[in-house]
Amino acid sequence: MYRKNVQIAHIYGVRPSAPRYMSGMPDSERDAFRHLLLLCLPHHAEVDDRRTGERLYPAEVLLEWKRKHEGDNNAELSRIGPVDEDAFMEYVAEIFEPPLKRLESIADRLEQTGTLNASTAVELRGIVSALADNPVGLDARSVRILADAVDRLGGTSFSRTVAHFSEAAAVMARAVRRLPER
Repeated sequence: MYRKNVQIAHIYGVRPSAPRYMSGMPDSERDAFRHLLLLCLPHHAEVDDRRTGERLYPAEVLLEWKRKHEGDNNAELSRIGPVDEDAFMEYVAEIFEPPLKRLESIADRLEQTGTLNASTAVELRGIVSALADNPVGLDARSVRILADAVDRLGGTSFSRTVAHFSEAAAVMARAVRRLPER
């Protein structure tokens, strides 16, 4: 089964040795959705680091991250009670398209159009980044799909083409940030 590179992080520690632990907080309150974050594996480890986690990431900072990320949905989402971690992660895996399917979709679009547009470049850069951050690494099928995309664009060097995608995506991202908000 496909799994996202994320974990549920508790804003308030689960045990006394964990950062931001509050002894008087009931489990149901600590495990309520309003006190949970979805973090990538490296950031979850950093936020929960026993030596620096509480100092670098106090509860107020994490709660602010959560509020900003959830935006207008924060009040509604805060009503969700305790969350079953396994069920929630299965749900996340179901609603997000795996990187491999996204790569197949990009390869199909490239085959149809023969060009790389701004949104495809940004999407491809995100996929390459997510795959590069994967502790397991790239699987053979993902490499074949990426190599196929390189072939369709007429490239001869996989690494140069990926670097080109990344550079193009960075340029496009900078351009998008300079656009006036609507």
